[in-house]
Amino acid sequence: MGLFTRSAFAFALSQMMSATMTAPAGAQSLVEKGDTLYHNRCAGCHGEQLKAFAGGPAFDLRRLRPHEHDRFVESVISGKDNMPSWYGILKPDEIEAIWAYIRATVDR
Repeated sequence: MGLFTRSAFAFALSQMMSATMTAPAGAQSLVEKGDTLYHNRCAGCHGEQLKAFAGGPAFDLRRLRPHEHDRFVESVISGKDNMPSWYGILKPDEIEAIWAYIRATVDR
């Protein structure tokens, strides 16, 4: 994926993230959407509880810290190690919903 495309995608995500942070009432529905998306798209590799299967190749998502949003987005859109790119499959708002679900789960 080209640098311009990734930059535009990242900018769109940052704008959506800012809007999400200023709308606490909408945050719960974003987490619920992320829960559904995570369990439909991610749990098969990353596990039901964000924990990679013992000895499996998937990253343990509980290790992501709040400041690693950009790292998460880049990994999702470009792929990393054993994870394929989800670019064009997951929409920016869906990636943000999954991030919101991860944060809500890890930061309890």
